[in-house]
Amino acid sequence: MSGPRLGPGIPREPPRVSLEDVRHLTLRYSRARPEKMDICVEYVDGRIKVFEVDRYLIERLLEQLEDREA
Repeated sequence: MSGPRLGPGIPREPPRVSLEDVRHLTLRYSRARPEKMDICVEYVDGRIKVFEVDRYLIERLLEQLEDREA
């Protein structure tokens, strides 16, 4: 197991994140690495986290969201 641990052999769950805690969300990609995308999240308490994700996955998720709205 690769996650943080509470004790011997007991993995700890990551804290839950709510969209209510997010102030600003930005998607960025570069032509140098077209298969990757950065998701920059600014939380209401001022913290900023950057997640590197597969661009193809994000594009498919956005398409599904658009289809749901139509």
